[in-house]
Amino acid sequence: MTNPPPATPSAPSARSAPPLFSRGLARVVVVASAFAVLMGALLVGGQALSPALAPERLSPWDGWGLLFAGGALWLLHTQAARRGWRAVGRGLATGVVVMGVAELSRGAPGGGLGLLLTGLSLWTLNVRTRQGGYPARWLATCAALLAVWGLVGGMYQGHWFGLPPLNTVMGVSRAPGLPLSLGLLLLSGGLLSLHPDRGLTGVLLREDLGGHSARRLLLAVLLVVPVAGAVRLLGERLGLYGTTEGVTLFVLLTMSAFLAVVLWNANALSRLEASRRRVDQSLRLSEARFAGIVTHAADAIISIDTEQRIVLFNASAERIFGYSAQEVLGQPLDILLPEHLRAVHAAHVRRFAQGTATSRHMGERLPILGRRRGGESFPAEASIMKLDVEGTLRLTVVLRDISARRKAEDQLRLSEERFRTSFEGAPIGMALVRLDGHFLHVNAALCDLVGYSRDELLRRSFQDLTAPEDLALDVANAERMRRGELSSFQREKHYVRKDGRRIAILIWSAVVRDARGTPIHFISQMHDITERQELEQAWRFLADVGPRLAASLSSRTTLATVAELAVPALADWCVVARLDANGRIQQVKHAAADPRTAERLRALDATHGPESLLPAALIASVQRTGRPVLLPEAPPGVPDAASVAAGLREPPRHLGLHSALILPLRSRERNLGVILLAASSAGRRYGAREQAQAEELARRAALAIDNAGLYERAEQAIRMREEVLRIVAHDLRAPLNVIQLSARMLEKHLAPGDDARPRLETLQKSVQRANRLIQDLLDVARMDGGSLAVERKPLEVAPLIQEALEQHRGFAEDRALLLQAHVPEGVPRVLADPERLAQILSNLLGNALKFTPEGGRVLLRVQPEAGQVRFLVSDTGPGIAAEDRSRIFTRFWQAGPKRKEGAGLGLAIVKGLVEAHGGQVGVDSAPGAGSTFFFTLPTAEGAQAHAGASA
Repeated sequence: MTNPPPATPSAPSARSAPPLFSRGLARVVVVASAFAVLMGALLVGGQALSPALAPERLSPWDGWGLLFAGGALWLLHTQAARRGWRAVGRGLATGVVVMGVAELSRGAPGGGLGLLLTGLSLWTLNVRTRQGGYPARWLATCAALLAVWGLVGGMYQGHWFGLPPLNTVMGVSRAPGLPLSLGLLLLSGGLLSLHPDRGLTGVLLREDLGGHSARRLLLAVLLVVPVAGAVRLLGERLGLYGTTEGVTLFVLLTMSAFLAVVLWNANALSRLEASRRRVDQSLRLSEARFAGIVTHAADAIISIDTEQRIVLFNASAERIFGYSAQEVLGQPLDILLPEHLRAVHAAHVRRFAQGTATSRHMGERLPILGRRRGGESFPAEASIMKLDVEGTLRLTVVLRDISARRKAEDQLRLSEERFRTSFEGAPIGMALVRLDGHFLHVNAALCDLVGYSRDELLRRSFQDLTAPEDLALDVANAERMRRGELSSFQREKHYVRKDGRRIAILIWSAVVRDARGTPIHFISQMHDITERQELEQAWRFLADVGPRLAASLSSRTTLATVAELAVPALADWCVVARLDANGRIQQVKHAAADPRTAERLRALDATHGPESLLPAALIASVQRTGRPVLLPEAPPGVPDAASVAAGLREPPRHLGLHSALILPLRSRERNLGVILLAASSAGRRYGAREQAQAEELARRAALAIDNAGLYERAEQAIRMREEVLRIVAHDLRAPLNVIQLSARMLEKHLAPGDDARPRLETLQKSVQRANRLIQDLLDVARMDGGSLAVERKPLEVAPLIQEALEQHRGFAEDRALLLQAHVPEGVPRVLADPERLAQILSNLLGNALKFTPEGGRVLLRVQPEAGQVRFLVSDTGPGIAAEDRSRIFTRFWQAGPKRKEGAGLGLAIVKGLVEAHGGQVGVDSAPGAGSTFFFTLPTAEGAQAHAGASA
């Protein structure tokens, strides 16, 4: 026999005990102990019971027995009782046994035996046999039977309704008294409730059909039989019937009561069966749902027994591992694991099965790898749980193939690594920027760009770096991106470096959003375009230099333009000088961005002359080498090497000179002048890039100055030529006029048939040709000098055409040529000088008649066009070769090896006169097909409309 831990009244299993019955059993010990102690105290105190319930005086030993038994039950029933209290409880149980023996010796077998059995039951309360039985339960049951005997005897011995007691029934007078019987019954119930899963209480507590039937039949046993017996005895005592009738009545009452109990129990069992069917149906539905979940689960669900053999293998497990369920059921779990991990995982599963945890996530110590049917391993994540079903342990593993996720994670890590490498190694500035503008992450290129360390930048925002004039637009663009109105933007702006220097950047920025479209941060790329902008500004400056320098052909104006162009684009102040052949300054111009510096330059020039601005030693150095001289920054009062080499003992710091460039102005291997570019501000320093730009300016300036000089010399030559032509024309025309007048006087005195008349006509024609040649020379000179006088006015075309024909008709008839004109009706008036237009027509008709052979034809046509009138002179002459057409309007050019009379100025004069009228001239010709010369003149109406539109 063994002594298990003390039992408690809460020992009934919640799985089997009805709630109400279980709660009642939990209170039996408390009620029994309290009642026994109270009853024992009353008896020991000498208080007597009512005569109706206790006709005989009770023994004081009964009181002490109940008092001791109640205390012992209270002290021994709980597991939390200390050893000392447990010893006291056993002592009280011993006292109960002594009281029982005393009662037996007194001649009260019922009460003494009840106390004796109760005391022994208390002593053996926690004693258990090898078969698992409790002797205390049997002793308590016997004590309960004695207590019931005493209760029934007390009922039957009592005076009911004034009738005499029944003293002869089964020797009831030897039974325990009513108070003692009631106490012993409650104590027995408390003892039996300490092990409710055994004996009668175990049957009554079951939730199966037997338990329900036992609880209902117990009610019949405890109520029906005593009540039926009481009715029988009462009727016999009242003389209502005899013993035979009483027995018959007792049997009928018992049968009727039991029949009612059977029917009541049958209905209850039917309800329980219907409930069981519903539970079974719910269980089948639950199992079906469970099977559906297991079958259609996306994860593999694998159940194993305690020997780690597979008992459940769902469809996802088949898909993941490649085995069918029939192939793996009953097989060890090892076939689903790589060989090198099988022993480790088997040990982990055994420890989990033996432990107290009901579930655990696998892979906390070692990675989980599965093995497919083909031997391929794959990563997985899994959890394991265990469930004990009616003593059968099942372990279930839920496994998920994470190959795709691992691959995606690897690709994500690779992408992140690529981004990190690209981000950190990018040659341009890159940054991740919070939505409030603070930098979240920056690369080394951005740190170099703005001059801040990485830690310094991460404490700043883009607002701190952005130039004030660019900040509003940047903030607006960031807000528009955050609202989704812009996905990205790109613009040029300015940053302010840590050292205060402004730099130009090209920024591209975009917003990064999460999967729900919520903006997270901005990503920006910044490219330093300071040098590019400076180059663009330089090219724009040089592009403006050409037109500005070409706007004037005056050397003095050109010098001033060069100085104005250099300030402030290339210098804070500038001096430009033109030199003569001996290197002396002929002209000087200067300009300055600061008005005070400009005033100082003017004062020095006026007081000390241009040599105070450009020392002779400096000019000589530049002329000697023909190369630019760079004067770098030097401390005040200490001339640097370049200054000494340039002949400057002390840089002119009174003008604020910090750095300078002196460049020669050379053109056609000649020194034309010198340009001095000076930097007076600390922010400007001359270097290789500035020198290259300045050299380009000097080259273009030298060309402009040279061109201006050439133009001035050409102007002077033209003026001299015009003066010579005027003198020659005047001196030649005087004798020609005398010759012509003399010839006319001789002609009047000659007879009509005089032989001298033909020679006199030849003389007059020669004089006319000489006058025409002189006039042509004067016209060409006026064209070159831009002084050709053209007085335009509206003219009718037809009279001019007719006059031209009449002027040349005699010559045409002498050559047997057909001279015709075609003027359509409604030809608009032209805006032209009548004398010059007659000169144009005369030259073209004269050439056509001169080069057309006898019998040929010359046609003068007029064609109105939009805003102009086209004049065409066509002949049937030999035509003009293609290589000659490009030179036909050149001065002094004549076609063909056989030169005609004339100087070759007629067509050049025609071209100049037509262009002076705002028209165009040209020729269409081919050898052997004749020629057509044409020119256009604006109409009077078209010219007036154009003038009105221009106004």
